[in-house]
Amino acid sequence: MAGVDFGQTDLFGAVPVRCEYYPVLLPDEAGLTEIADIYRLLTDLGVKPSQLTKLSHVSIDGVVCPENDERVTMAIRNFLSTQQPLLIEFSELGYFPGRGGLTLKLGIANSEAIKDFNKEFMTAIGGKVTKLPDLHLTLARYVSSEIWDKMKDTEINLRHCLCSSVAIYKKEYKAKGAYQVSGKVNFGETNF
Repeated sequence: MAGVDFGQTDLFGAVPVRCEYYPVLLPDEAGLTEIADIYRLLTDLGVKPSQLTKLSHVSIDGVVCPENDERVTMAIRNFLSTQQPLLIEFSELGYFPGRGGLTLKLGIANSEAIKDFNKEFMTAIGGKVTKLPDLHLTLARYVSSEIWDKMKDTEINLRHCLCSSVAIYKKEYKAKGAYQVSGKVNFGETNF
């Protein structure tokens, strides 16, 4: 995807819409089952189901380019076709502060391996590479500090999972609002 002229116009003179595409690492079925157990624990401690993350994932870098879901998906599929599932090792339960409450997260213990994967991935698809300062898996948003106080010493059993696919998040470049899932690609998938 490198070498795209973002200022290029189409045949009718309109500037193509630029979009942000972010492939996010998805836990495999066993990991999702364990995350569901953590979600049950969180709701038992007072977190509302609406506060839980709807699609559990680990965010990495992405690409900004003219809107073309098929082209982006094909570039991602080409890279992932040569990859084995990625092991994610989790560390402590933690949080990010926010205006509307805390964002609960699991830290990533093997972050250097994920950053190396990210660099190779983004190079292959023409994406940006950042330092990814705090890799994590978000569990819930807008959680009160009182709930955090009740759960901060809770033992979480999820130690690792395999990521065997990515979901592709998309939205118009610099637009406000939520990302939409535009596709899903499996590691090692060769049937294009």
